[in-house]
Amino acid sequence: MSLSVRICSALARVSRVFVLPRTISEFERSYLDRINRVALLCFYAHLPVFVAIGHLNGTGAALALGLTLAVLVGPTLAYRYAESPRTTSVVSGFAAMCLGGVLVHLGQGPVQIEMHFYFLAAIAILAVFANPAAILTAGATVVAHHLLLWWLMPQSVFNYDAPLWVVLVHALFVGIESVAVCFVARTYFDSVVGLERLVDDRTSELAKRNDELHLVLDHVGEGFVTVTSDGVMQSRHSAIVEEWFGPYDDGETFAAFLDRIEPPIGSWFEMGLEQLVSDFLPLELALDQLPTELDHDGRRFRLDYSPITDDDGKLESLLVRIADCTADHEMAEVEARQRRTLVAFERILADRPGFLEFMDEVRALLDTAVEEKDVDWVAAARRIHTLKGNFSAYGFVRLARSCHEIEDHLANGDTDRAARELEALVGDWGTLEATVARFSGALDESSVTISGEEFAELVLDVARGMPRSRIVRRLTDLRRERTHTRLARYVEVARGLAQRLGKGEIDVRIAGEDLHLEREVFARFWSALVHVVRNAVDHGIEPVDVRRAAGKPPRGTIELATHLVGDEFVVSVRDDGAGIDWEAIRAKAAELGLPSDDASLFDAVFADRVTSRSDVNEVSGRGIGLAASRESCASLGGRVEIRSERGRGTEFRFVFPARAMTEFPLAA
Repeated sequence: MSLSVRICSALARVSRVFVLPRTISEFERSYLDRINRVALLCFYAHLPVFVAIGHLNGTGAALALGLTLAVLVGPTLAYRYAESPRTTSVVSGFAAMCLGGVLVHLGQGPVQIEMHFYFLAAIAILAVFANPAAILTAGATVVAHHLLLWWLMPQSVFNYDAPLWVVLVHALFVGIESVAVCFVARTYFDSVVGLERLVDDRTSELAKRNDELHLVLDHVGEGFVTVTSDGVMQSRHSAIVEEWFGPYDDGETFAAFLDRIEPPIGSWFEMGLEQLVSDFLPLELALDQLPTELDHDGRRFRLDYSPITDDDGKLESLLVRIADCTADHEMAEVEARQRRTLVAFERILADRPGFLEFMDEVRALLDTAVEEKDVDWVAAARRIHTLKGNFSAYGFVRLARSCHEIEDHLANGDTDRAARELEALVGDWGTLEATVARFSGALDESSVTISGEEFAELVLDVARGMPRSRIVRRLTDLRRERTHTRLARYVEVARGLAQRLGKGEIDVRIAGEDLHLEREVFARFWSALVHVVRNAVDHGIEPVDVRRAAGKPPRGTIELATHLVGDEFVVSVRDDGAGIDWEAIRAKAAELGLPSDDASLFDAVFADRVTSRSDVNEVSGRGIGLAASRESCASLGGRVEIRSERGRGTEFRFVFPARAMTEFPLAA
């Protein structure tokens, strides 16, 4: 259990000491009526005593009579007209402390300090009301009395010129005693005054549970188990539970039962149950944290939870419904495969060479991730993060979500589950590859696609007698990829992501020179560049209202460009967004134990797990994407440059030696 959950659980337990159940039993009402009547008689018995003290001490018998009668008005009216006897008890607590204030005022002189013992004795006696609210009211009244009269009429509190710290010491003693007496009062309530209510509630609740249990056992087609707030499984359950999962021992926890079926589902349930019991989260939200599915013996089961609470809304037990959803799960998988096939078909029609290249990149990333996971999960996580970005870019939402779930398992330290999910992802992709191969032919790029414009230009060059080397270069370039064609694939990615993130329409421009590159050489870099584009949308471009408040155009702008600058080839991604929050980067680097001085911040941006986000979503927030883009750039002998201005935007420049492009490093 985390520290925050423990603190909230402790606070919840403490609050239960000071707050009584809303319902009042007949026994409590009768008891409080009797105690309130005795208290009122005792208050009236103060009248002759206070008048005598005022007369003998020279502070005024008439004043004593008037002040005492004024105080008695409150408890008298409350006893006669208040609907709840608890309300009368609270008024009595207030009145008792007011009488103490009158006594201290009347007792001015050598024994005035001793008169303060009245407060402490009266607070202790208030425990008979079995109501912490009455005691807390009394304690607060004493503190207010001391502070207010010390300021306005100090002689009414102390018989000497007492400084403020003395007043605070008195208040501290009263506070300590009040808290202690509250615990005594609540113990008295639970053990005596509220016992009848507890017995009645438990009896009626047991009868209700028995009725529900009979109903549960009639549903032989589904599994029903009752789990107490302590996590223990009740002995009564539907027979099909044992048919599916085998018997369980008396007193066995549901967490241990689940761990025997599919580890570590049990630990997941245990943590969720702790949040339910602690009231740290709203009930519905806490229920959403519990596991909802498990696999066993080749079948998929769904878990649903119905909370059973007491009158105060506190969890007493959970009714767990277990249903076999294997058929539904298989149907959902069939539909998901059909959607993937449709997306692949649309992509092939739109850009067959590009999509086939994408499939090759995915296969290479998957194979590398599978190899790396047995040696270095950090490296494998980079491949998976890159896969997530590329799946999302091409519209394979379900596959992107699978990658995100793998990342969640790794973040929770569950490498076994991550490995199983990765294996399932490899299988899903293999199925799609086989399907694509059937309707698209072999997964290769043996054919060359040429536009009508390019064909016309080539024919014209031949007719004009262009040198043979130029013709060869033009023919060779047909096998290479145009940079603007590649950048165009990111345009819809950025625009669609902006819509999903609620940032409205954005302008995505392609600029610079349209150059030719060897597909195989830069394939890995292009795969990783999708993270930079997605980060520009998610981290860079602000929401429309934020941009307007900053005096910016409501539509954000992202520019994708390629250039030849001297003997260097440059790919740049520039946005006009918020700029990099270097202080957030510094704080995250320091948290991870990385250098965080000014000279080290550039490297920190690309370090694993360093991010300026405080949360993780399916787009970004894990601090992996930029590390992957820098790694792929460095593998080609390149370097990364960052130009960022807070509030004005950020530009990432990936600079490569021009020789990495092609043996003919010239513009088309």
